[in-house]
Amino acid sequence: MATHARGSVSQWDKDRLAVVTIVLTLFISLNMSCAVVLADDIYSIARGGRLFDNWILENKDRPPTENHPQYQIDRPSMHSNESSWRCVSCHGWKHEGRIEQGTGVLKKAKGSDPGMLASILRDGNHQYGLMLSENDFSDLAAYIQADIIPSIDPGAGIIVGDPEQEVKLYATICANCHGDNGLKLNNMLPLGTFARRHPEETMHKIFNGHPGERMPPFRFLEASRLADLFAYIQTLPDKNLLASIARGGRLYDHWQKETGAQPPTSRHPAYPRQAPGATKPLTNWRCKECHGWDYKGLDGAYGRGSHRTDIKGIRALAGSEPQEVMALLMDRNHRYHGSRWFQAPLDLQDLIDLANFVSYGQIDMDEYIVPISGIAKGNPEQGKDDFNALCATCHGKNGKDLATGRDIGDVARKNPWEALHKIRNGHPDEAMPALHALDMTFLVDILAHAQTLP
Repeated sequence: MATHARGSVSQWDKDRLAVVTIVLTLFISLNMSCAVVLADDIYSIARGGRLFDNWILENKDRPPTENHPQYQIDRPSMHSNESSWRCVSCHGWKHEGRIEQGTGVLKKAKGSDPGMLASILRDGNHQYGLMLSENDFSDLAAYIQADIIPSIDPGAGIIVGDPEQEVKLYATICANCHGDNGLKLNNMLPLGTFARRHPEETMHKIFNGHPGERMPPFRFLEASRLADLFAYIQTLPDKNLLASIARGGRLYDHWQKETGAQPPTSRHPAYPRQAPGATKPLTNWRCKECHGWDYKGLDGAYGRGSHRTDIKGIRALAGSEPQEVMALLMDRNHRYHGSRWFQAPLDLQDLIDLANFVSYGQIDMDEYIVPISGIAKGNPEQGKDDFNALCATCHGKNGKDLATGRDIGDVARKNPWEALHKIRNGHPDEAMPALHALDMTFLVDILAHAQTLP
């Protein structure tokens, strides 16, 4: 056998090294290729989930101008066109269909064949041929063929998970947008509330991300970790109801000031053309301008004089479900919420607060103020001490110290309903506190004293 000096390499060794190098290169190449395919598959599945959720938002398209012909709409709103063309609106978050839309279980796309799915989505029933691309069809097919997210107990509305396990995952990723307590975003319900009310949709978005938004999909993580994350999210708090009601009262008063939003530049479409404020959008988009400070509309103080519109009040909605009020606020009569294609004034949290006020925050003003004379049914002497202790800090004992507002005595006499509304709910975008939690006798005594001020 030939021997070699230390450090020298035989031809045989060179050949063997070359073969090993080729094999390793192929192995690494193939594995990298598989990794790329896997990553692409996850991307495709997640994007397909977002398209299924809302392809209009995901593609940053405009919704069709007409409602989908197959979709049954009970109450048209500014969102009807968009919602009627969403896949989930007919097939549901669990792909089980919706009885009210006459749809059943969504069948799997055999072999993830985008051509087969495209032919279905292009047919006369779906009519997506001119709206979705071949890439969209491919991603939708990948999503439909993929395993469904873990099932949620329909009774409890939860996935079995440990809320203590993924606190760090939430705190380092989710809290950046949603806040530590899930209350940061105003364009949605508080995150904890949303997860408890809409568990399937929440899990869908955790797995696939939010259409057209920065929220990333977490499908690359183990399902057990996402179940733990979801369990933690469901422990996050609701927004305090009384705080929501009081803020809703300020939105009812003057939402432009409370939110800092720019008012529309044209007349509210439901405001009568011949009414006194028809040329003043800043005025006629305010809720109180149509429905009055006493919430009675044409049957109350605004049924006469310079604010008369002959529009009914909101008293009939006291005690109703907030969701019913929100549906009215979003309909084509009120137009207080739209989409990225229709810049409506209020975001979702604004609507929630306003609806909570209408449902739970109204009072019967006639119990506290004489309807015609406007005299408060309180004790002005008792109210004097309370006013001086609480209100005089800003307004002064004579009610004239606040340079940014009208004299308190003048407001309390000319429009006691406005004064009592502000005493209960605070003043929009001001430091004036809402006294909603205090006894009404206390508040009406303050109003009675305010009516005696110069």
